[in-house]
Amino acid sequence: MEYSAVLGPDDVLTEKPFTNAENSLREVDVMRHMLLHERERALQWVDIDPGSHIIREHDGEGHRHLIVIPDTGRLLETENLTAVGFFGSPRDEVDHTILFDLEDELIERMGHYGQAGLLSYYDVELVKGEYGNLILFATPDVPPEWHRDEVHRRAVEVSPGHYHHVRLHKGSIPGKLHDGGDIRIERTKYFDFDTGNGTWFGLREFD
Repeated sequence: MEYSAVLGPDDVLTEKPFTNAENSLREVDVMRHMLLHERERALQWVDIDPGSHIIREHDGEGHRHLIVIPDTGRLLETENLTAVGFFGSPRDEVDHTILFDLEDELIERMGHYGQAGLLSYYDVELVKGEYGNLILFATPDVPPEWHRDEVHRRAVEVSPGHYHHVRLHKGSIPGKLHDGGDIRIERTKYFDFDTGNGTWFGLREFD
């Protein structure tokens, strides 16, 4: 992938305010809260049912939470996890049903992804109509099987029609999940779909 801009931790790109570093820091804080909730749930399950779990629930404010864990035991035993966060700015005038349909298809294939290194998938509704993802992997980076998957490819293809822009964060968590390690952000990839001339790609490196 060729980037139109490569930014350092404090660089400002005035013409693309959605790339401001404060957005990454705010969303990584959301990822930390999601991680804490997932950690608590996984520790509750490990002695009762260490297998796979699919949790669909709503919090006290009515926001939807979806947690998918192919293998709870593996999630808790893996050391030095990779954390990926997906946050997009959705288009108001678009029917987003297809995104939920694709998510359902991804859930059906979680066992396959688990064999490739996926540890969990967590989708949360932040405000009405806006969602954030926290995805944990056992591999140092996102497994190639995830990128090559047909359902994931279709999700990428339809994204320009459903989002103005997207921020994709990548970080790491030291030790095992129950050690309580924090997410250390390494980079954010930016996708701007409102250029009128294809997708604009940017990158911010925090290391």
